[in-house]
Amino acid sequence: MACNDRRLLLFSTPNRGVARARNLGIANARGHYVAFLDADDLWHPLKVERQVEALNIHRSDPTWAGVYSFHRTIDENDRITGRGQLLVDCRGYILARDLVLKFIGNGSNLLVRRDAALAVGGFDPSYADNGIGGCEDLDFELRLAARYRIELVGSFLVGYRRYKGNMSSDGSRMARAMIETVARHLKANPAISRRVKRWATGSAHRYAFQVLLRQRHMLPALVAYIKLVLNDPIVAIITAGEVVAAVAERFRSERSFGSRLTFLSADPAADSDMPIDTIAFLKQGRLTDEDRMLERDETLCSTELRETIDLTTRGENTLAASAAEVQHRHVQEVR
Repeated sequence: MACNDRRLLLFSTPNRGVARARNLGIANARGHYVAFLDADDLWHPLKVERQVEALNIHRSDPTWAGVYSFHRTIDENDRITGRGQLLVDCRGYILARDLVLKFIGNGSNLLVRRDAALAVGGFDPSYADNGIGGCEDLDFELRLAARYRIELVGSFLVGYRRYKGNMSSDGSRMARAMIETVARHLKANPAISRRVKRWATGSAHRYAFQVLLRQRHMLPALVAYIKLVLNDPIVAIITAGEVVAAVAERFRSERSFGSRLTFLSADPAADSDMPIDTIAFLKQGRLTDEDRMLERDETLCSTELRETIDLTTRGENTLAASAAEVQHRHVQEVR
């Protein structure tokens, strides 16, 4: 396709992690916006169009940097297996809500202004370098959320694939990556209240418990659950109930037959008005208040916006140098 369409450029790079690959793309992009699509995920045909429309509404306001949509989980055959978190009114300054509820959900969701991606430094390769790659997307969106406002398109426009063998199925690594990512951002944002820090830490250990239990790493899962109890006992009780319900549902599903809808055949607006889950219901109000407080304290002030210009220039130079290094190494390896 790239050979027949001059608008498309194809870059090849050795496998040095998702962060460096995406930074290469950002450095070479020439459009106003950039979006990312993992090879095993799906976009609805209207995904980019609707997200660009939503972000263009704020084009004259530099505090709005990105836009996300709802997502559905899919299997190897594109069949819908579930959905991500629904927070219908979650837009604007969302750092606290995203730290605790993580509703953007995957790296194929965001569409962002290229200059904003550069201003926050692109994707961080240090996670993969330290053997805990897997949450670079969350790290990137949290750095955006700490500095900018994020918009929402309330339709299911992303199919997030989960299956044995893909990156998100490596439970032990993903658990460590999640815990480390959240810890870094809590340290980087000291204005966050103590309560929300506990909730965010508990949420990271809840995720670790779930992925470790799914892969039957029982002792690490137990350790993660204990840390969840210590940080957020109410969510720990809810999580235990979900495990029991999931076991019962598995037995029922093993006795049921019939095809599911595929992602592209489903109406993207269907189910977008479903009620939010229990944890989001309990926490969204307080987290929204926290975000308002953080936004007021940090004010997204004009000083910071002026610094964005300098950061964008520096980020662009850094990513350009990184891209040149990757291409140079690739040439050397070919030789």
